[in-house]
Amino acid sequence: MPNAPRRRDVLKYAGTTGVAAAGLGLLNSQSAAAAPAADAAFQPAVCKPLDIVVFGDDGSESAHGLTATLSDPVTGGLGQKARVLNPTEPAGYWGGTLKFDVAVSPTATTYVTVRLWGDDYDSTSQQAASGKNMWRLQLFCDGLQVGYQDEGAVDSLDILDTSPRTPGRFFFHTLPLPEKLTAGKKKVTLEIRSMGRIWSYGQNADQLYHKMTTPSRGIYRLYTHTEPYFVPPKGEVQGPAPVPTARTVEGPEALEAVRQRVAKDQKFYLPSANPAGMDAFAFQSLAEGYLWSGSPAYQNPAALDRVLRALDGRYMAWKNDSTVMTGSDQQWQGFGRVGLVLALLWEHLGNRLDEKVTGSPYEISNPGFEEGGDTPMGWEVPGWGKTADASWARDTSVSRSGSASLKVTASAANGFITVYSSPKTRVGKGTYTYGAWIRTDGVTGTGAHIDPLFFDASGKLVGSDHRKYATTGTHGWEQVSLDLETPDGATQVEFHLRLSGPGTAWFDDLTVTLPADTATPEQPVSRAAYVDMLKSSRDYWRQHFPHYTNKSQICAIGIYQANRGLGLLAPELALPEEKARDYMYQSLGMKPYFGKEDAYGNPTKPLGESYHQVSRAGLTRELGYVGSYGEVHDWLVMMYESVTRGYRGQEAPELREQMVKIIKARGRFRVVDVDETGARVSRIETVVGWRNEVYPGEVAYASCTAWDSHPVMSAAVFKDPDIVGWTQKMVDDGQFYKQLDLLIHHTWTRVGLAGLRLVSRDWDAFQALPARPGRIPTAWGRPDFVFTDEENGVLAVKNGEELLFASLYWRARQGINDYARIHHLTPTDQRSATIRQRSAGATDDTYTVHDWILWDYAINDPGAGHIPPGGFPPPGDTLHQTLAGDVYHLAPVPADVQDPALGVHFEGVETMLVGRAPFYLCEYGDYLIAMNTSTDRTYTLPARQDFGPARDLATGRVVGAGERPKVGPRSTLVLYRGRRAAG
Repeated sequence: MPNAPRRRDVLKYAGTTGVAAAGLGLLNSQSAAAAPAADAAFQPAVCKPLDIVVFGDDGSESAHGLTATLSDPVTGGLGQKARVLNPTEPAGYWGGTLKFDVAVSPTATTYVTVRLWGDDYDSTSQQAASGKNMWRLQLFCDGLQVGYQDEGAVDSLDILDTSPRTPGRFFFHTLPLPEKLTAGKKKVTLEIRSMGRIWSYGQNADQLYHKMTTPSRGIYRLYTHTEPYFVPPKGEVQGPAPVPTARTVEGPEALEAVRQRVAKDQKFYLPSANPAGMDAFAFQSLAEGYLWSGSPAYQNPAALDRVLRALDGRYMAWKNDSTVMTGSDQQWQGFGRVGLVLALLWEHLGNRLDEKVTGSPYEISNPGFEEGGDTPMGWEVPGWGKTADASWARDTSVSRSGSASLKVTASAANGFITVYSSPKTRVGKGTYTYGAWIRTDGVTGTGAHIDPLFFDASGKLVGSDHRKYATTGTHGWEQVSLDLETPDGATQVEFHLRLSGPGTAWFDDLTVTLPADTATPEQPVSRAAYVDMLKSSRDYWRQHFPHYTNKSQICAIGIYQANRGLGLLAPELALPEEKARDYMYQSLGMKPYFGKEDAYGNPTKPLGESYHQVSRAGLTRELGYVGSYGEVHDWLVMMYESVTRGYRGQEAPELREQMVKIIKARGRFRVVDVDETGARVSRIETVVGWRNEVYPGEVAYASCTAWDSHPVMSAAVFKDPDIVGWTQKMVDDGQFYKQLDLLIHHTWTRVGLAGLRLVSRDWDAFQALPARPGRIPTAWGRPDFVFTDEENGVLAVKNGEELLFASLYWRARQGINDYARIHHLTPTDQRSATIRQRSAGATDDTYTVHDWILWDYAINDPGAGHIPPGGFPPPGDTLHQTLAGDVYHLAPVPADVQDPALGVHFEGVETMLVGRAPFYLCEYGDYLIAMNTSTDRTYTLPARQDFGPARDLATGRVVGAGERPKVGPRSTLVLYRGRRAAG
């Protein structure tokens, strides 16, 4: 069979009932457990280690033949011995290593568990706008990499986060060793290698792999064992259960800082910002300011004129370059915000729409650094863009013209800083001249330079390394410029201003000079121009309706907003309201997802007649459960208000009902613990998330803070009692003000818009709500529950003082991999694990795993010169994958799913549906989970004398040893055999 799964000859789900699960374990099934003791019902799961390596202990290290490179022994948490791995000199991607021998099982799956201290975190990255180190630890076995360096089913041994994972306690992470490496052996050689951060969206190797510059976290112990559920040996110190307090570090001054940031934005948008250079978030912010009494734009006619000039600029840019409609600042929303702004301002526009469009799209925002506070408006430093000795500021004491300039300083010989423009500047084809004036003082390194970077409409880098340097030393203002032909596919340019080496430099008066023969688009009246924009955007995105939930929701918002604008400008061209809302219904799971339409408006139904973008349980769908990306509260609010706000806004109770259900479903995926100050906090469950590499997740009770949202948004808008209660608990816990960091420090106009809605509308609305008693469902002391979602293959269980999150459909992108991801919590400890499970119902079609080091990275067409299948190889020696050659069977796919389903099919692209098994049987400690994801099969569990009696946690019924329960379609059985099972 070919490596890439195909959909030809796929099978419909069989209609047979009573299918026995005795044939489970089609691939790499773990060996049967040993016979239980007579009182097995009341025995907790036992995990006797095969081996223990105590790092930092001379005797243990010697006994295991440990060889350490760039490593220091340390005394860490609770006085325990450990080792850290250090960076190289000079710094590179790879750091220190630990190599040692361990005992393994020759017949069963051998698991490796590492013990880590929960207070270790990247404390240099507490502001959301700053960079992140997030150093990683990667496991190797007999010289082969175990799993993937990023987002694979078997992933890194650890990723250091920007928040502590289990403050005051140790935690454990478990990975399986491939059985083919341990079969017939009693010992193998393991290696832990430290490495730098990976940025998953990197468009080249330099962007993907970041250098490791400081020591790794402490590595305390490593264990090998055969039971998936790891229990540390008696006597090992763990750390006490925390006693939560309320956070008192931040206070109302944080909210005031948001107000000040918003006021600064509004002042900038009104008199100074180049309207043609405004992105969609900026012109919406100015429109919102016109309606808000706290803005200098409030009922100011100049604000209306500038908003329309910004829309004109968007039109002019689009007429010069059609990809502007699919550009990155509005993602899949197209020109939707144009329609939204028109709806907000409609009653105030007068006869302005009868004037001709004006402006040029080819202008830099804030080119003289005149606007801003300590840092200039519209300029940023990326996370990788400065060393610790470097700084940047808006300098009002030095300027070539106007009253300010950009000042950058680096004091070390290898110090550097890079500042870049945001938003990007539009460019067309031809040769443009890019220039800046630079002044230096004591610059002795490589020097100060400009470097225009080119991007296509999707934000992909297509041209870089165009450095033009100023003279080093000390000198007055010097003009630096260069002529560059726009690369093929480029539609926008990002100015990078950089100083390398010690010294100080100032930049001022940046320019982009157009080619002399640049054509000027025809300038119709605004009404006609906007009709053209909105209709084209609406119809384009109807024919390009994406299939992942967050994308389809954004797209549905844009379609509706564009159509609403058309309803005001040219009612005869607008879709009926029911049709316009239909795209929302699809993206919310209220109707099946029918996908993109053809040129005649007929849906193509690439995923058949019955695929829903939101599961029946209320979770969004990509392939399986996603953590942060599933937090679509911002899009829900935007969708709802696209209907209800502005001129002729309408009620939408059916939307509200489904949106509240989605938000409440996310409440089952919260981890309530303490933060670095010992204060109670609720975080997004990310350990079992397909597209997550941040553990623990972001702070979230109901809504979290993100580019488009703030923490009280969903409570203020939907006013649901439970959502309000969760949000009020956040305030009681003192976590509200901490979440405002992003809104204060990130200079992107998109984030500023979220801050604007907080201070102009939502905070006052939230404060006016009555007190509600609702609290996060997963908090200790709350009632038990079993939440299952068979469409996503995920569950959340609260069982007394245990929480269990499990993803059985786990990163199975191209076939059924028989891996499950587990996150188990008690008040005192946490375990995360990738474990073996068994499955049934696969087809005979197969996929063979490649020798790739990253997960299947090629999510775009490699033929277009983008990321190659398997990603960019990491620096250093060629690595090889332990999983290479594994064979995964494919799941049956409904016959009405097209082949190929989504118009793309090539090596490396993840494939819908083929990795979700019809049936899973997963055992972890005292839990047995049987999940039936099929729509019309019933599975009967195999006879098990060694698991029972056990309690069905959903019904409370006790299942005796040897019973064979049936599991019907789209249902899950969760059995528990611990001490509480029969009590």
